[in-house]
Amino acid sequence: MRMKLGAMVATTAGLAFAQAAHAQPPAADPAAEEGEAGVAEAAAEDRGTITVTGRRGEDSVVPDRPARSIYGFETSALDTPRSISQVTAEQLATDVLRSTDDFVKYAPGITRGGGQGNNAAPSIRAIAAEVFQNGQRIYKDGNDHPLNLNAFEGADIVAGPSSVIFGPSSGTGGYVNYLTKKPYFDRQRTQVTAGIGTWVPGDSSYSDFNLTLDTGGPISEQLAYRVSIKGQRGGTYYANVENNFNSFYGALSWRPSPSVRVDWNGSYDDYYDFNITRGWNRPTQALVDSFGKQYYAGRATPLINTPGVGIWSPVFGSGDPNAAPVGWQLRTRNANAQYIAGATQTTPLPNATAAGAGSVVGWVYDPSIPGNGLQEISASTGSGRPEDKNQAKRYISQLQVGVDLSDRWNLLWSGYVQRSINDNDSVGAFIYQNRSTLIDSRIEARGKIEANFFGLRAELQSNSGFSLRRLKYRALSANNNFNYNPFDLTLDPSTLTPAALYGLAQADPNSSGSWIGTPGLPQLTSFGYINFPRMVPVNDGFYAEIGGSPPGGAVYTSNGHINQWSFFTQQNLRFGDVAGINVGVNVTQIEAYINNPVVLDPAHVRSDKQDYTLPSYQASAYVKPSANSTLYFTYDRSTAVNTGVFGSFLTWGANNKLNPLAFESISELYEAGVKLDLIPGKLFTSASGFVQYRDTTPDTNGNIAKVRIKGIESSLRYQPSETLGAGLNVTYLDAINTYIIPGGFSPFGFFADNATVFGDNNRLIGRTGGRYGVPGVPKYSVNGFVDYHLANGLGAELSAWYTSKFYTNLSRSVVVPDGYQANLTVYYRHPRFDLSVTVVNLTDQENFLNALTGGEFLQPLPPRSVQAQFAVRF
Repeated sequence: MRMKLGAMVATTAGLAFAQAAHAQPPAADPAAEEGEAGVAEAAAEDRGTITVTGRRGEDSVVPDRPARSIYGFETSALDTPRSISQVTAEQLATDVLRSTDDFVKYAPGITRGGGQGNNAAPSIRAIAAEVFQNGQRIYKDGNDHPLNLNAFEGADIVAGPSSVIFGPSSGTGGYVNYLTKKPYFDRQRTQVTAGIGTWVPGDSSYSDFNLTLDTGGPISEQLAYRVSIKGQRGGTYYANVENNFNSFYGALSWRPSPSVRVDWNGSYDDYYDFNITRGWNRPTQALVDSFGKQYYAGRATPLINTPGVGIWSPVFGSGDPNAAPVGWQLRTRNANAQYIAGATQTTPLPNATAAGAGSVVGWVYDPSIPGNGLQEISASTGSGRPEDKNQAKRYISQLQVGVDLSDRWNLLWSGYVQRSINDNDSVGAFIYQNRSTLIDSRIEARGKIEANFFGLRAELQSNSGFSLRRLKYRALSANNNFNYNPFDLTLDPSTLTPAALYGLAQADPNSSGSWIGTPGLPQLTSFGYINFPRMVPVNDGFYAEIGGSPPGGAVYTSNGHINQWSFFTQQNLRFGDVAGINVGVNVTQIEAYINNPVVLDPAHVRSDKQDYTLPSYQASAYVKPSANSTLYFTYDRSTAVNTGVFGSFLTWGANNKLNPLAFESISELYEAGVKLDLIPGKLFTSASGFVQYRDTTPDTNGNIAKVRIKGIESSLRYQPSETLGAGLNVTYLDAINTYIIPGGFSPFGFFADNATVFGDNNRLIGRTGGRYGVPGVPKYSVNGFVDYHLANGLGAELSAWYTSKFYTNLSRSVVVPDGYQANLTVYYRHPRFDLSVTVVNLTDQENFLNALTGGEFLQPLPPRSVQAQFAVRF
């Protein structure tokens, strides 16, 4: 079968080349178009003439940039039978963007939250999304790094799986394809931009400063360059969360002849001190409704499993985290899966000796313990320790070479190399180190064929080729307390570590917050001897669990590689300006290898190697009732490369082998829509309805959930003049886990009743797999903006978003009500400089998001704040 498909791809490409004599010239690459335009403009100036083009101004919000983000051809948004939104260079340069949550302004279908403040891609259609750079998929970690747009001057936001040309990926909810900054061929340009913030009236103002130097110009008529350097310093509204980095970007464009285009870009980013946001734990309805005035502070009670005794818990006479227990209680499970406390016993604890050591299997909260109870908590609380310091480095080099074989056909080769180094140390219990090297190479043969059928012009766009991709990585993880609710956020943030939580007396002050005692031995805690997961010191004070299948290993500690070879063909047939059919096929062969990098004895030597074939195909049909309207239907069936948990790497399945489901994960999309250029160049609108079925990435136990998302999306862009622009996005999402085995954190909520278990990873509650709504996803969301400026450059933009209620967990015990926020920017723009002041959360609303979708991290949003930005051009 594989050979037949490969032969089909080769035959299709061969036939296309054979008919090249009848082809039309292919569309130019974006880089080539800009470079050639610059040369032509310079030549026109030498002749003393003025060239007028038909393009709108750079700040137009109506999508007019030809996009290659889906089919590999430059196609207008109107004629693309998929949901696609465009972000302009003007928007990236002038909008206040703190995280990918702010992308809700640009596209429908985006769910705020899910990134913990440092995700590289937004959540699209309630599913994780991917990130591309100039059409090549980058490597990203779970907690990647602060949002950094230094290298980019535009983006396409596409809903649904990536194209067959790009190949299979993990995040099939959608993707963002960033367009890197291009060199200037016309003249030297330099801009210095500074951001200043942030003043919070009546609350905690904080230093937040960034400075960018962007310069470029021609070196010769055939060679141009671009350099951009950015530094960011300062904090955030959330306590102990910094976002500090230095970013360096450079690009060269070379046009040795009219038929050859060479574009290179490279970057080095050093995120030397940043943190993730988690927000409040122990969420209850009262905590939400009071916006922090009713937080259950104090000590959580561990449930311990001791052989020969059963499930029991210590009895504390005080909520003081260092107080010794005054007795213990047996726990009995009732019909509601609660664990009811028996009579207090004052005999020695069952784990009073190392020989009787037990294991913590869950937690409850007892509000009757003196010192426990309701307290007020600030919205800025709960994001980490001052000692936490996440670090990441990115080295990236990308080269694209386009060659015109004739005036009808061309070849495009794209090469991408990325080296990533991540050290995440957050809230002590959530840490990992990841090292990865990615090499991606793709060659495309592109062209057009034209013929006439009974007077009707038919045009075939053909793009066929192959790609090679290799990812080599090492992931060391030590999530020795993979839940958050046991911690009391009203205490000193430095105590947010497993050692402090358990009262370990021999904490190592030279290690990271993940320290949990001597590996493999029972540890004496403030409530007896406890067996902890085996944490092995690896390097730099970090610890790692032994990789493998639970319970003897951790699915997310691994070393290995993924090699993949893809053959693809995309054929788009268009009948005049009336109708069209797009068909694409991709066949990817994967070789996956995994081993355990943490070996203490021969039993820990484990590895697996498997080969997989991943077919994907797409088909779209569309009709054009008029030149300015399109009706379409798209079907996509993709097999995803289902990696996780904390990055795009392999995880363990059962029996210390690869999880085969990770490479048999099906994504199936049905989408129908309409696009209307109602007033060409001034008013553009689109609407789509879709159903997508998706097998998600493996969880910490190796299980894969199945999700079904139904939705309706609508978008409108209005630019009646150069001085007025507006946009509106409306989304309806119905996201359901059609089957999920509950696990991780506290999926059924927190209850202050001394009986309902949390943090047990479903080991004690034992709820069966089934159908549950996807938490953290509102059904309705609306966002929009209006921007108006006078001819003298003075203007203002008002933007706003609204989301309907959403639930924080699978049991729907806590509902976050409807929320909205308005932002106002007042600016002055001059040919030589810009100045703007933005008021975020203009009406000072009390809003929330889930900082980790499904993770029950309830993140309060900041109050009203003021930020400023200015730019000077030379």
